[in-house]
Amino acid sequence: MPRTLAAKITAIGFTVEDVRDIGLQGRPDNEVFEAAISSDAIIITRDRGFAIEKNWPDNFTTGVIFVNLPDNTVASVINEKITELLAQRLPVSLIGAITFVELRRALSRTVRRRE
Repeated sequence: MPRTLAAKITAIGFTVEDVRDIGLQGRPDNEVFEAAISSDAIIITRDRGFAIEKNWPDNFTTGVIFVNLPDNTVASVINEKITELLAQRLPVSLIGAITFVELRRALSRTVRRRE
């Protein structure tokens, strides 16, 4: 994800932790999931492993936003698509869901419901 994305998300009222800033860059997915669980955070990623439901730990209920854009997509477009999604949706609609962000749309599918 672009470094500039964190500031954009923060500006619309969300708290952000970047894996590069908390020592998780390049670490196994299960460590990133555990950090997200302890922070009650939605994961925003281009890593396909996080978009596979069977990879989700049983206690992971916050959700994943999977950026499914071409590899050559510029940072400003990625930032725009993510901030547009977060501004237009109620946060509760993203909880427990896998959300695919594409060039012309964003689709969410609930994977886990919170108790």
